[in-house]
Amino acid sequence: MADQFRTTIAKKRFLEGLLESGTIRNGCKHAKVSRPTYYVWMESDPEFAEKVADVRQEFGERLEEVVVGIVLDPEAVKRSPVLAITLLNANLPNKYRPTAIVQEETARDLLKEWRKAATNAPKAVSPEELAVPVEQQIEEILSKRTDDSEAEVD
Repeated sequence: MADQFRTTIAKKRFLEGLLESGTIRNGCKHAKVSRPTYYVWMESDPEFAEKVADVRQEFGERLEEVVVGIVLDPEAVKRSPVLAITLLNANLPNKYRPTAIVQEETARDLLKEWRKAATNAPKAVSPEELAVPVEQQIEEILSKRTDDSEAEVD
């Protein structure tokens, strides 16, 4: 009975530490338990696992409130525009989240070409080759792929 009481107190202290900093490490430190003990609790006590999820959500919302407060200050946004962009992405994804999607097959073919070029390329590179911008090299590889695809269709 005393062990169960100590465990209940330790779980409560863990949740307090988790809410304070948002990390399992700090929760364990606050409760004076090891990380393996936390894993045992998560596996064996569904109610505790639910409380952990709730505390994580609460911590996230507390962070969000702080960040929103910072972003609402025009001077702070000037110092940290990435913060504002991140919040816009999270809150208005259809408007602010980047929509460029590289098709998996195209990316895979591009990597194959780069690997092939790296394998077949001489070790010494001339200054002229270094002058060719990466964007131009990518365009050449992609146009070659398009030409190859059109040739297969014919």
